[in-house]
Amino acid sequence: MKLLEVVKDTITKYQLLDTGDKVLVGVSGGLDSVALIHILKKLATDYDLELHIAHLDHQLRGADSAADAKFVEKIATQLNVPITSISRDVKNYQQENNLSLENAARQVRYDFFFNLLDDLNFDKLAVAHHANDQAETILMKFLRGAGLKGLGGIKPDQEKIIRPLIEVKKEELKQYCFNHDLKWRIDETNQQEICFRNKVRLNLLPQLIEEYNENLINNLNQMGQVFRAENDFLVVKAREKLTNIIIHSSNNRLILAKDEFLNVHFALQRRIIREIYKRLTESYKDLYFYNVEEILQLIKNGGTGTQKKLPQGVLVKLSYQQIIFMLGTAENKVESFSYRLQVGEEKEISDLNIVINSKVLNSSYPWRQELDQINKSFFDLNKVGFEFEVRQRKDGDLFQPLGMSGTKKLKDFFIDEKIKRNKRDKIPIFTTATGDIFWVSQLRIDEKYKVTNKTDEILMIEIKNLKED
Repeated sequence: MKLLEVVKDTITKYQLLDTGDKVLVGVSGGLDSVALIHILKKLATDYDLELHIAHLDHQLRGADSAADAKFVEKIATQLNVPITSISRDVKNYQQENNLSLENAARQVRYDFFFNLLDDLNFDKLAVAHHANDQAETILMKFLRGAGLKGLGGIKPDQEKIIRPLIEVKKEELKQYCFNHDLKWRIDETNQQEICFRNKVRLNLLPQLIEEYNENLINNLNQMGQVFRAENDFLVVKAREKLTNIIIHSSNNRLILAKDEFLNVHFALQRRIIREIYKRLTESYKDLYFYNVEEILQLIKNGGTGTQKKLPQGVLVKLSYQQIIFMLGTAENKVESFSYRLQVGEEKEISDLNIVINSKVLNSSYPWRQELDQINKSFFDLNKVGFEFEVRQRKDGDLFQPLGMSGTKKLKDFFIDEKIKRNKRDKIPIFTTATGDIFWVSQLRIDEKYKVTNKTDEILMIEIKNLKED
């Protein structure tokens, strides 16, 4: 099959292009990217593409880097494709950010690409990764002990990045350039064993091909396709399971039902932890296998109150029958809460480390003997009703404190009681189904809902702290 047909099949297989796409093409001047821009130029009519070349001078090779830029500008002129070419001091960026040179170059390069993509209002970024790059990546991931996701290698499409050459071998690209009399620049650093990838490319992979498997490039690429598909399937399943066991979710906090998590297949438990970490931090950055294993051990063996920190400020804490994941900034902050309860129902509020219980008592119950217990209070059931709400305070809250003839703003009540500001959001407010406050818990009940001689049945509500193991 001709190379152009292979590329078109790849585009179709992975849905890399839509008709009319505006495509930014990263061109370094090397063989791979020279082949890429020429191939996309040939396919531009078929897909009605608008192309724009992006070139970055990394300022790492002196005059050679500047010559690369001139070379790419010449290609742009020959192909009649617009170009944006800039230079950046990658070495300085590396030192400022304490990165490897390879990572620094990649970060600067892709920052440039994505900023330009936004400035031009383009749809896709095409880069020249090919089948040999894929094989190198998968082999490197294997040597580093990667899981299924890592062994899937480079995705043909990732966000706005597309890789039309991902199923084309390096030798095929070289032959294409020879056949079309295309010239390219040579970066001598690619032939030096200065990083892990270069060592794999120059030594390990050729040795494995020569001595063990001449079809290794194909085999590794096929393996990557299988692993990517299976990983995608498991990610979907993990997200489905996560949705079913979430009790509470916000930008900086997520709470799971512990027993339900433990009933999930072990293969999905790891993925659920990784998915939660990504939701809280927006990436998998700094999360390693041992981190996930520590959290699994915490969940299985830890007691209420035990906790473990993850990278990026994520804290995992056990509370009663719940697993709480939160960002460090949320550790001392109480999320807004509101729960509807039926009389007799038990409810845990993990943020406050409490459990609420309620039950109906006969009017003859000696409730006055227990009035000294601030965690427990008694009300006229007929006035409160069999359904009530427990929530956080709201602006404008009013109630009639026991013993008063008129209403009082809850804010003023807190001030009079000398309740500190940082404590006020942590005080459960109990209201009737219609929204009337009948108990500012552990402080004061409302006059209208007190037990009297006319009370037929008593509602007792008790707040207990969760026990620490």
